[in-house]
Amino acid sequence: MHRFFIDQSTEIGRTIIISGNDYNHLKNSLRLNIGDRVILSDGNGFDMEAEILKYSDEGAELKILTKEKADVEAKTKIWLAQGLPKKSKMDLIVEKATEIGFAGLIPLESKRTIVKYDHKKKNKKQSRWQRVAEAAAKQSGRAVIPEIKDFYSTDNLSNLKEEFDYILLLWEDEKKYSIKQFFKENNVAAEARILLIIGPEGGFSEAEVNQFKAGLGAQIITLGPRILRTETAGITALTAILYEKGELGD
Repeated sequence: MHRFFIDQSTEIGRTIIISGNDYNHLKNSLRLNIGDRVILSDGNGFDMEAEILKYSDEGAELKILTKEKADVEAKTKIWLAQGLPKKSKMDLIVEKATEIGFAGLIPLESKRTIVKYDHKKKNKKQSRWQRVAEAAAKQSGRAVIPEIKDFYSTDNLSNLKEEFDYILLLWEDEKKYSIKQFFKENNVAAEARILLIIGPEGGFSEAEVNQFKAGLGAQIITLGPRILRTETAGITALTAILYEKGELGD
C-alpha cells in the first residue's frame, strides 16, 4: 500500500485533504482511483489507513479508516554527524541510513572536507537531503521522516553535547575498541540517543579527534582492520549498533 506523510493527525471517521505534490503523485503518477486505499503517516509514529473519496480542485479527499501506533521505528535514536563527502555520496548515505533506521543527519564540515558550500548552496543541499530522506522513508515503510539538521563544524558540534547520551567517533587509527566492546562496558538504555561521528574522505586530523574527545566526551571506536569509505562507515556502524540493541529482529 502506498505511503504518504502528512503534517497533521486526525481520528478514525474523519476526512483529510491531500494537496500539492502529494496530490499530483496520488492522482497523476500513481493513478489511484476512488475507493483505493493508502497509508498516511503523521510523522509522530502513527499510521492511518485511508480511502480516497474524491478528487477536486482543492485536492484529494480521504476518509480515515484505521489509526494505530506504528511498530517500525527503532527505540534507540541514532544520529550521524557525517563529514561532507564528494559528489552525490551524501544522497546515498541518507537514503540507506533512512532504510536501516537512523534518526537524522548532521552535515559536518571539518579540516579535510574537500567540498565547500556557501550559505545558499547549504540550504539547497539540506532541502535535497530532506527530500531524499522522505522518499526513502516512504519506500521503507518508516513512520517518521529522519531530520536533516543545519550544517555544523568541528568547532560548534560540541553545542549538541547535551542532546545525546553517548557520542561515538569512528577513527581509522583506533585499533582495539569496538562497538561490541562499547556495549559490553556500557548499560545502554533501550531509548538511548547516540551520535555517530564520521569523517570525510580524508578522515579527521589527530587534533580534531582530540577536540571531539575533550569537547564532546566522544569515545573512539573501530569497525575492524579494514578501512571503510566514508559512505560505508556510518551505515555499517549504524547497522552494528541496531543489531546489538536487538532492533533488527530476534
